[in-house]
Amino acid sequence: MDRPETEHTQNPQVETPRAEEPRPPRKSFSDYADDLLFATRWVLYPINFGLIVALTIYLVKFLYQVGELLFNAKEHIFGHSAGHSQLMIEMVSLLDQAMIASLMILTIMGGHQIYVSRFRSRRAGQTPQWLDHIDTIMLKVKLGLAFVGVSSVVLLQDCLSATAVPHELWIQHLVIHATFLGTTLVIALVWRLMHPKQ
Repeated sequence: MDRPETEHTQNPQVETPRAEEPRPPRKSFSDYADDLLFATRWVLYPINFGLIVALTIYLVKFLYQVGELLFNAKEHIFGHSAGHSQLMIEMVSLLDQAMIASLMILTIMGGHQIYVSRFRSRRAGQTPQWLDHIDTIMLKVKLGLAFVGVSSVVLLQDCLSATAVPHELWIQHLVIHATFLGTTLVIALVWRLMHPKQ
């Protein structure tokens, strides 16, 4: 008679040998050099923070001029016509400073977005709309438009100035304004040729 087989037979589990994980390839000198060159973009961080410090000082100056405007508000409101002209000049000066501050913000944020890393907004839709669609040429166009605006304010200050502006200085301001305007138009045309469907 055949021997009865045991009902519970234990099969030993055979451990399969684990495959060795592939070792990452060793970096060559060119790889380290590429990493170093790629990391140089972080040099823009202290430069941008320096611009922020300058912008803060500019803000203090702006608030000081606003304080002076409030201190002399009675004279500007109830004074003679010369006081009205002076009020317009001071308002144009404040407008000039606001445009320069916007120019610095555009440079800081746009440059960081393009050359360093993208902003990680904690809230959806928190970043400005223009920042999501900006590239190098578009940043130059926006900077050019900002320069055109600043030079326009300078020309307006020349026209509203109580003292006569020298003819040579007025021509110089006009040439600078025309140069900014022409350069911006050329850059915008190049961007349009590179992005015909947008």
